[in-house]
Amino acid sequence: MLNGCGGEERATVYPTSGIVHYDGKPMVGGGAISFVPISSQKGKAAGGIIKEDGTFVMSTYEEGDGSIEGEFRVIVYQTTVQEPQTVEDSDGAASETSPGPAPTEPIQTVEKKDRIPILYSDAAKSPVTVKIDPNGQNESLNIDLKPL
Repeated sequence: MLNGCGGEERATVYPTSGIVHYDGKPMVGGGAISFVPISSQKGKAAGGIIKEDGTFVMSTYEEGDGSIEGEFRVIVYQTTVQEPQTVEDSDGAASETSPGPAPTEPIQTVEKKDRIPILYSDAAKSPVTVKIDPNGQNESLNIDLKPL
């Protein structure tokens, strides 16, 4: 009798995507999103990248494959700063390409009024939840974040 590699059996995943809104508008700046199983629910977390327009696609085992079914706490991380970009000049040394802040200072990319509260990035306290249903509309989720 031949046995497999002994790897973990994969749960069924369902295509999962949507848009993150903050204060009624698509979240700006981009970032990351995670679905973490709530309390004693067995299962695997899913994650995704939030694009500049607020849209996301979730991944569990492979890029863009979706999320397993169940109820999840939604964790959102927003990109609010960008490190200065550098390019190599003709002698191979790095040089600053953009005027403005010194190379050691990050560049603010999201205005203060558009920054989401840190509560939404707290895995234990985020008040936002989502349910992934095998028969549901998991490809048009609206994640609504409110100012506190």
